[in-house]
Amino acid sequence: MRIIHYIDSIKAGNLLSDQLLRLTSAQEEYADVKTITQQGDFKKLLADFQPDIVHIHSCWQYHIASYANWAAKKHCAVVFSPHWELNERARTTEQGMRKKVKALLYQAKMVRSTEALLVSSEHEKQEILSLGWTKRIDVVRDSVLNNTLTDDEMAQQTITFYRKVLDTRYQFVMTAMEKDAIPSLLHVGLAEESVHNLLPSDQLLNLRSLNPEQWRRVLLYADDEGVREIVDSAISRLQLNAPAIDTAAIRRFPLLRPKETTSVDTDKLVGNLPMTRQRLDDYTSKEDAIFKQIATIIANTRQIERKKRLSLRLLTDLYKVIKYNDYDEDRLAEVLRHLRLYRYSCRMIQLLAEKTLLKEGFMPFPPRNDRKTKGMIRNNFEQRH
Repeated sequence: MRIIHYIDSIKAGNLLSDQLLRLTSAQEEYADVKTITQQGDFKKLLADFQPDIVHIHSCWQYHIASYANWAAKKHCAVVFSPHWELNERARTTEQGMRKKVKALLYQAKMVRSTEALLVSSEHEKQEILSLGWTKRIDVVRDSVLNNTLTDDEMAQQTITFYRKVLDTRYQFVMTAMEKDAIPSLLHVGLAEESVHNLLPSDQLLNLRSLNPEQWRRVLLYADDEGVREIVDSAISRLQLNAPAIDTAAIRRFPLLRPKETTSVDTDKLVGNLPMTRQRLDDYTSKEDAIFKQIATIIANTRQIERKKRLSLRLLTDLYKVIKYNDYDEDRLAEVLRHLRLYRYSCRMIQLLAEKTLLKEGFMPFPPRNDRKTKGMIRNNFEQRH
Protein backbone atom coordinates (compact mmCIF):
# COMPACT_ATOMS: atom_id res chain seq x y z
CA MET A 1 0.00 0.00 0.00
CA ARG A 2 1.33 3.45 -0.97
CA ILE A 3 0.28 6.41 1.18
CA ILE A 4 0.78 10.15 0.86
CA HIS A 5 0.19 12.32 3.93
CA TYR A 6 -0.37 16.02 3.31
CA ILE A 7 0.02 18.67 6.02
CA ASP A 8 0.60 22.40 5.50
CA SER A 9 3.74 22.47 7.63
CA ILE A 10 5.65 20.49 10.23
CA LYS A 11 6.80 22.49 13.24
CA ALA A 12 8.86 21.41 16.22
CA GLY A 13 6.75 21.18 19.36
CA ASN A 14 3.47 21.37 17.44
CA LEU A 15 0.95 18.76 18.64
CA LEU A 16 -0.38 17.92 15.17
CA SER A 17 3.14 17.72 13.72
CA ASP A 18 4.20 15.40 16.52
CA GLN A 19 1.17 13.16 15.99
CA LEU A 20 1.74 12.94 12.23
CA LEU A 21 5.45 12.17 12.59
CA ARG A 22 4.73 9.37 15.03
CA LEU A 23 1.97 8.01 12.81
CA THR A 24 4.01 7.99 9.60
CA SER A 25 7.05 6.52 11.32
CA ALA A 26 4.99 3.63 12.65
CA GLN A 27 3.15 3.15 9.34
CA GLU A 28 6.43 2.60 7.52
CA GLU A 29 6.49 -0.91 9.00
CA TYR A 30 3.33 -1.76 7.00
CA ALA A 31 3.29 0.49 3.93
CA ASP A 32 5.27 2.78 1.63
CA VAL A 33 4.73 6.25 3.10
CA LYS A 34 5.50 9.76 1.87
CA THR A 35 4.81 13.07 3.63
CA ILE A 36 4.51 16.39 1.81
CA THR A 37 3.95 19.94 3.05
CA GLN A 38 2.87 23.16 1.40
CA GLN A 39 6.45 23.73 0.25
CA GLY A 40 6.47 20.53 -1.81
CA ASP A 41 5.13 19.84 -5.30
CA PHE A 42 1.97 17.87 -4.52
CA LYS A 43 0.96 17.17 -8.12
CA LYS A 44 4.42 15.93 -9.07
CA LEU A 45 4.59 13.60 -6.08
CA LEU A 46 1.11 12.31 -6.91
CA ALA A 47 2.17 11.54 -10.49
CA ASP A 48 5.51 9.96 -9.54
CA PHE A 49 4.43 8.00 -6.47
CA GLN A 50 0.93 6.95 -7.64
CA PRO A 51 -0.46 6.41 -4.14
CA ASP A 52 -3.36 4.19 -3.15
CA ILE A 53 -4.31 6.61 -0.36
CA VAL A 54 -3.96 10.38 -0.03
CA HIS A 55 -4.48 11.37 3.62
CA ILE A 56 -5.04 15.10 4.14
CA HIS A 57 -4.43 16.61 7.59
CA SER A 58 -5.25 20.29 6.99
CA CYS A 59 -8.49 22.24 6.77
CA TRP A 60 -10.10 25.51 5.59
CA GLN A 61 -7.55 26.32 2.86
CA TYR A 62 -8.65 26.47 -0.77
CA HIS A 63 -5.45 24.90 -2.09
CA ILE A 64 -6.12 21.84 0.10
CA ALA A 65 -9.56 21.40 -1.40
CA SER A 66 -8.02 21.71 -4.87
CA TYR A 67 -5.40 19.07 -4.00
CA ALA A 68 -8.15 16.71 -2.82
CA ASN A 69 -10.07 17.31 -6.05
CA TRP A 70 -6.95 16.75 -8.17
CA ALA A 71 -6.13 13.48 -6.39
CA ALA A 72 -9.72 12.25 -6.82
CA LYS A 73 -9.55 12.98 -10.56
CA LYS A 74 -6.45 10.78 -10.69
CA HIS A 75 -8.55 7.99 -9.09
CA CYS A 76 -6.68 8.09 -5.78
CA ALA A 77 -8.60 7.35 -2.61
CA VAL A 78 -8.69 10.61 -0.64
CA VAL A 79 -9.28 10.52 3.12
CA PHE A 80 -9.40 13.49 5.43
CA SER A 81 -8.59 14.15 9.08
CA PRO A 82 -9.78 17.64 10.12
CA HIS A 83 -8.11 17.36 13.57
CA TRP A 84 -10.95 19.10 15.42
CA GLU A 85 -11.10 21.96 12.87
CA LEU A 86 -14.70 21.08 11.95
CA ASN A 87 -15.93 21.15 15.55
CA GLU A 88 -18.45 23.83 16.43
CA ARG A 89 -16.03 25.86 18.49
CA ALA A 90 -13.38 25.94 15.75
CA ARG A 91 -15.99 26.81 13.12
CA THR A 92 -17.71 29.61 15.03
CA THR A 93 -15.18 31.31 17.33
CA GLU A 94 -12.10 31.43 15.11
CA GLN A 95 -12.86 33.53 12.01
CA GLY A 96 -16.43 32.27 12.18
CA MET A 97 -17.86 34.34 9.33
CA ARG A 98 -14.95 33.58 6.99
CA LYS A 99 -15.24 29.87 7.72
CA LYS A 100 -18.97 30.00 7.06
CA VAL A 101 -18.25 31.41 3.61
CA LYS A 102 -15.45 28.87 3.02
CA ALA A 103 -17.79 26.05 4.01
CA LEU A 104 -20.29 27.20 1.40
CA LEU A 105 -17.65 27.71 -1.29
CA TYR A 106 -15.50 24.59 -0.97
CA GLN A 107 -15.04 22.99 2.46
CA ALA A 108 -18.37 21.14 2.60
CA LYS A 109 -17.90 19.97 -1.00
CA MET A 110 -14.44 18.67 -0.16
CA VAL A 111 -15.76 16.66 2.78
CA ARG A 112 -18.57 15.19 0.67
CA SER A 113 -16.22 14.20 -2.14
CA THR A 114 -13.57 12.47 0.00
CA GLU A 115 -13.89 8.74 0.52
CA ALA A 116 -14.11 8.98 4.31
CA LEU A 117 -13.05 10.97 7.36
CA LEU A 118 -10.77 9.69 10.10
CA VAL A 119 -11.09 11.40 13.47
CA SER A 120 -9.60 10.78 16.89
CA SER A 121 -12.65 10.69 19.16
CA GLU A 122 -16.31 9.76 19.18
CA HIS A 123 -17.18 13.31 20.23
CA GLU A 124 -15.46 14.73 17.13
CA LYS A 125 -17.29 12.18 14.97
CA GLN A 126 -20.69 13.15 16.36
CA GLU A 127 -20.04 16.86 15.82
CA ILE A 128 -19.13 16.29 12.18
CA LEU A 129 -22.11 13.99 11.66
CA SER A 130 -24.36 16.81 12.88
CA LEU A 131 -23.20 18.92 9.92
CA GLY A 132 -24.75 16.41 7.52
CA TRP A 133 -21.82 16.56 5.12
CA THR A 134 -20.89 12.88 5.27
CA LYS A 135 -21.70 9.70 7.17
CA ARG A 136 -18.45 7.93 6.39
CA ILE A 137 -16.45 8.65 9.52
CA ASP A 138 -14.27 6.27 11.50
CA VAL A 139 -12.43 6.80 14.77
CA VAL A 140 -8.79 5.98 15.55
CA ARG A 141 -7.49 7.40 18.80
CA ASP A 142 -4.36 9.51 18.87
CA SER A 143 -1.41 7.89 20.65
CA VAL A 144 0.00 11.35 21.48
CA LEU A 145 -3.05 12.18 23.61
CA ASN A 146 -3.84 8.66 24.77
CA ASN A 147 -1.06 6.81 26.58
CA THR A 148 -3.00 3.51 26.51
CA LEU A 149 -2.47 3.35 22.74
CA THR A 150 0.95 2.73 21.23
CA ASP A 151 2.16 4.30 17.99
CA ASP A 152 2.19 0.86 16.39
CA GLU A 153 -1.44 0.21 17.37
CA MET A 154 -2.44 3.59 15.96
CA ALA A 155 -0.62 2.79 12.72
CA GLN A 156 -2.25 -0.63 12.41
CA GLN A 157 -5.70 0.82 13.00
CA THR A 158 -5.21 3.51 10.37
CA ILE A 159 -3.98 0.89 7.88
CA THR A 160 -7.15 -1.10 8.61
CA PHE A 161 -9.16 2.06 7.94
CA TYR A 162 -7.37 2.58 4.62
CA ARG A 163 -8.08 -1.03 3.65
CA LYS A 164 -11.75 -0.48 4.44
CA VAL A 165 -11.75 2.53 2.13
CA LEU A 166 -10.01 0.63 -0.66
CA ASP A 167 -12.37 -2.34 -0.34
CA THR A 168 -15.32 0.05 -0.60
CA ARG A 169 -14.04 1.65 -3.82
CA TYR A 170 -12.61 -1.54 -5.34
CA GLN A 171 -14.34 -0.89 -8.68
CA PHE A 172 -11.88 1.91 -9.46
CA VAL A 173 -9.00 -0.58 -9.66
CA MET A 174 -10.77 -3.44 -11.42
CA THR A 175 -8.78 -4.47 -14.48
CA ALA A 176 -10.13 -5.37 -17.91
CA MET A 177 -9.54 -9.04 -17.02
CA GLU A 178 -11.83 -8.79 -14.00
CA LYS A 179 -14.52 -6.87 -15.87
CA ASP A 180 -14.45 -9.43 -18.69
CA ALA A 181 -14.68 -12.27 -16.16
CA ILE A 182 -18.09 -11.19 -14.84
CA PRO A 183 -20.15 -11.83 -18.05
CA SER A 184 -18.32 -15.13 -18.60
CA LEU A 185 -19.12 -16.33 -15.09
CA LEU A 186 -22.76 -15.27 -15.37
CA HIS A 187 -23.11 -17.00 -18.72
CA VAL A 188 -21.86 -20.27 -17.27
CA GLY A 189 -23.67 -19.93 -13.95
CA LEU A 190 -27.01 -19.31 -15.66
CA ALA A 191 -26.67 -22.15 -18.19
CA GLU A 192 -29.29 -24.88 -17.86
CA GLU A 193 -27.93 -26.90 -20.77
CA SER A 194 -25.25 -29.53 -20.18
CA VAL A 195 -22.93 -28.43 -22.99
CA HIS A 196 -19.26 -28.76 -22.01
CA ASN A 197 -17.81 -25.90 -24.03
CA LEU A 198 -19.87 -23.04 -22.65
CA LEU A 199 -17.05 -20.54 -23.13
CA PRO A 200 -14.48 -19.98 -25.89
CA SER A 201 -10.90 -20.76 -24.95
CA ASP A 202 -9.81 -17.12 -24.55
CA GLN A 203 -12.54 -16.40 -21.99
CA LEU A 204 -11.75 -19.58 -20.10
CA LEU A 205 -8.04 -18.70 -20.07
CA ASN A 206 -8.91 -15.26 -18.72
CA LEU A 207 -10.78 -16.83 -15.80
CA ARG A 208 -7.97 -19.24 -15.05
CA SER A 209 -5.45 -16.36 -15.06
CA LEU A 210 -7.08 -14.32 -12.30
CA ASN A 211 -4.94 -13.95 -9.17
CA PRO A 212 -6.38 -13.99 -5.60
CA GLU A 213 -6.59 -10.18 -5.37
CA GLN A 214 -8.50 -10.04 -8.65
CA TRP A 215 -10.85 -12.78 -7.46
CA ARG A 216 -11.44 -10.76 -4.31
CA ARG A 217 -12.69 -7.81 -6.37
CA VAL A 218 -14.75 -10.04 -8.67
CA LEU A 219 -16.50 -11.59 -5.68
CA LEU A 220 -17.08 -8.22 -4.01
CA TYR A 221 -18.68 -7.03 -7.23
CA ALA A 222 -20.82 -10.16 -7.42
CA ASP A 223 -22.04 -9.49 -3.88
CA ASP A 224 -22.94 -5.88 -4.65
CA GLU A 225 -24.80 -6.92 -7.80
CA GLY A 226 -26.71 -9.74 -6.08
CA VAL A 227 -25.24 -12.52 -8.25
CA ARG A 228 -22.83 -14.22 -5.87
CA GLU A 229 -24.60 -17.58 -5.97
CA ILE A 230 -24.55 -17.55 -9.79
CA VAL A 231 -20.82 -16.75 -9.83
CA ASP A 232 -20.11 -19.45 -7.24
CA SER A 233 -22.02 -21.95 -9.39
CA ALA A 234 -19.91 -21.02 -12.42
CA ILE A 235 -16.67 -21.37 -10.43
CA SER A 236 -17.71 -24.84 -9.34
CA ARG A 237 -18.90 -25.85 -12.78
CA LEU A 238 -15.67 -24.75 -14.46
CA GLN A 239 -13.53 -26.08 -11.59
CA LEU A 240 -11.70 -22.78 -11.30
CA ASN A 241 -8.96 -22.29 -8.71
CA ALA A 242 -10.70 -19.36 -7.03
CA PRO A 243 -9.98 -18.60 -3.35
CA ALA A 244 -12.79 -19.17 -0.86
CA ILE A 245 -13.40 -15.58 0.25
CA ASP A 246 -16.13 -14.65 2.70
CA THR A 247 -16.78 -11.22 1.22
CA ALA A 248 -19.53 -10.55 3.75
CA ALA A 249 -16.83 -10.48 6.44
CA ILE A 250 -14.81 -7.80 4.63
CA ARG A 251 -15.24 -4.44 6.37
CA ARG A 252 -16.59 -1.78 4.02
CA PHE A 253 -18.58 1.41 4.20
CA PRO A 254 -22.24 1.14 3.14
CA LEU A 255 -22.61 1.89 -0.56
CA LEU A 256 -23.76 5.41 -1.35
CA ARG A 257 -25.95 4.11 -4.16
CA PRO A 258 -26.86 0.48 -3.48
CA LYS A 259 -28.40 -1.61 -6.23
CA GLU A 260 -31.83 -3.25 -6.21
CA THR A 261 -31.04 -6.95 -5.92
CA THR A 262 -34.53 -8.25 -5.10
CA SER A 263 -36.31 -9.75 -8.09
CA VAL A 264 -39.06 -7.61 -9.57
CA ASP A 265 -42.71 -8.64 -9.45
CA THR A 266 -43.46 -10.91 -12.41
CA ASP A 267 -47.26 -10.95 -12.02
CA LYS A 268 -48.30 -7.33 -11.67
CA LEU A 269 -47.01 -3.88 -12.50
CA VAL A 270 -45.55 -1.88 -9.65
CA GLY A 271 -45.86 1.89 -9.41
CA ASN A 272 -47.88 4.48 -11.27
CA LEU A 273 -48.13 3.09 -14.81
CA PRO A 274 -51.83 3.54 -15.74
CA MET A 275 -51.42 3.43 -19.53
CA THR A 276 -49.16 0.36 -19.47
CA ARG A 277 -51.46 -1.34 -16.98
CA GLN A 278 -54.49 -0.62 -19.14
CA ARG A 279 -52.83 -1.99 -22.26
CA LEU A 280 -51.52 -5.03 -20.37
CA ASP A 281 -55.10 -5.88 -19.38
CA ASP A 282 -55.80 -6.55 -23.07
CA TYR A 283 -53.88 -9.83 -22.71
CA THR A 284 -55.97 -12.20 -20.62
CA SER A 285 -55.80 -15.49 -22.49
CA LYS A 286 -53.76 -18.44 -21.29
CA GLU A 287 -51.63 -18.26 -24.45
CA ASP A 288 -50.68 -14.67 -23.63
CA ALA A 289 -49.45 -15.47 -20.10
CA ILE A 290 -45.76 -15.70 -21.04
CA PHE A 291 -45.89 -12.45 -23.05
CA LYS A 292 -47.60 -10.70 -20.17
CA GLN A 293 -44.97 -12.01 -17.74
CA ILE A 294 -42.03 -10.84 -19.86
CA ALA A 295 -43.64 -7.44 -20.43
CA THR A 296 -44.32 -7.06 -16.71
CA ILE A 297 -40.70 -7.88 -15.84
CA ILE A 298 -39.39 -5.37 -18.39
CA ALA A 299 -41.81 -2.61 -17.26
CA ASN A 300 -40.95 -3.11 -13.58
CA THR A 301 -37.25 -3.31 -14.36
CA ARG A 302 -37.42 -0.05 -16.30
CA GLN A 303 -38.64 1.79 -13.20
CA ILE A 304 -35.62 0.56 -11.25
CA GLU A 305 -33.25 1.35 -14.11
CA ARG A 306 -34.51 4.93 -14.26
CA LYS A 307 -33.63 5.29 -10.57
CA LYS A 308 -30.08 4.16 -11.48
CA ARG A 309 -30.39 1.03 -9.34
CA LEU A 310 -30.43 -1.66 -12.01
CA SER A 311 -28.36 -4.67 -10.94
CA LEU A 312 -26.95 -7.72 -12.67
CA ARG A 313 -29.37 -9.76 -10.59
CA LEU A 314 -32.33 -8.18 -12.38
CA LEU A 315 -30.65 -8.70 -15.75
CA THR A 316 -30.13 -12.39 -14.98
CA ASP A 317 -33.82 -12.76 -14.09
CA LEU A 318 -34.73 -11.33 -17.49
CA TYR A 319 -32.07 -13.50 -19.17
CA LYS A 320 -33.62 -16.68 -17.79
CA VAL A 321 -37.20 -15.87 -18.71
CA ILE A 322 -36.21 -14.83 -22.25
CA LYS A 323 -33.82 -17.71 -22.96
CA TYR A 324 -35.51 -20.64 -21.26
CA ASN A 325 -39.16 -20.20 -22.24
CA ASP A 326 -40.90 -21.30 -25.41
CA TYR A 327 -42.84 -18.47 -27.09
CA ASP A 328 -43.56 -16.82 -30.41
CA GLU A 329 -40.92 -14.09 -30.80
CA ASP A 330 -42.96 -12.12 -33.34
CA ARG A 331 -45.94 -12.15 -31.00
CA LEU A 332 -43.75 -10.93 -28.11
CA ALA A 333 -42.49 -8.05 -30.24
CA GLU A 334 -46.08 -7.18 -31.14
CA VAL A 335 -47.12 -7.14 -27.47
CA LEU A 336 -44.17 -4.95 -26.48
CA ARG A 337 -44.91 -2.51 -29.29
CA HIS A 338 -48.50 -2.25 -28.10
CA LEU A 339 -47.24 -1.51 -24.59
CA ARG A 340 -44.72 1.10 -25.88
CA LEU A 341 -41.90 -1.06 -24.52
CA TYR A 342 -40.34 -2.39 -27.71
CA ARG A 343 -37.43 0.03 -28.11
CA TYR A 344 -36.61 -0.18 -24.41
CA SER A 345 -36.72 -3.99 -24.64
CA CYS A 346 -34.23 -3.87 -27.53
CA ARG A 347 -31.92 -1.86 -25.30
CA MET A 348 -32.29 -4.45 -22.55
CA ILE A 349 -31.32 -7.15 -25.06
CA GLN A 350 -28.14 -5.16 -25.73
CA LEU A 351 -27.42 -5.11 -21.98
CA LEU A 352 -28.00 -8.86 -21.80
CA ALA A 353 -25.59 -9.38 -24.70
CA GLU A 354 -22.89 -7.34 -22.93
CA LYS A 355 -23.44 -8.37 -19.32
CA THR A 356 -24.54 -12.01 -19.60
CA LEU A 357 -23.31 -12.96 -23.11
CA LEU A 358 -26.81 -13.67 -24.43
CA LYS A 359 -26.26 -15.08 -27.93
CA GLU A 360 -27.99 -13.91 -31.09
CA GLY A 361 -29.93 -17.15 -31.53
CA PHE A 362 -31.69 -16.57 -28.21
CA MET A 363 -32.54 -12.90 -28.81
CA PRO A 364 -36.27 -12.49 -29.51
CA PHE A 365 -35.54 -9.22 -31.37
CA PRO A 366 -32.42 -7.29 -32.40
CA PRO A 367 -30.38 -5.46 -29.74
CA ARG A 368 -30.35 -1.67 -29.82
CA ASN A 369 -27.05 0.02 -28.93
CA ASP A 370 -27.93 3.70 -29.13
CA ARG A 371 -27.26 6.78 -27.04
CA LYS A 372 -29.92 5.83 -24.49
CA THR A 373 -28.45 2.35 -24.12
CA LYS A 374 -25.05 3.85 -23.38
CA GLY A 375 -26.71 6.13 -20.83
CA MET A 376 -28.32 3.13 -19.13
CA ILE A 377 -24.91 1.46 -18.83
CA ARG A 378 -23.23 4.65 -17.63
CA ASN A 379 -25.89 5.36 -14.99
CA ASN A 380 -26.17 1.81 -13.65
CA PHE A 381 -22.92 -0.05 -14.29
CA GLU A 382 -20.03 2.39 -14.10
CA GLN A 383 -18.03 2.93 -10.90
CA ARG A 384 -20.21 3.48 -7.85
CA HIS A 385 -19.21 3.06 -4.23
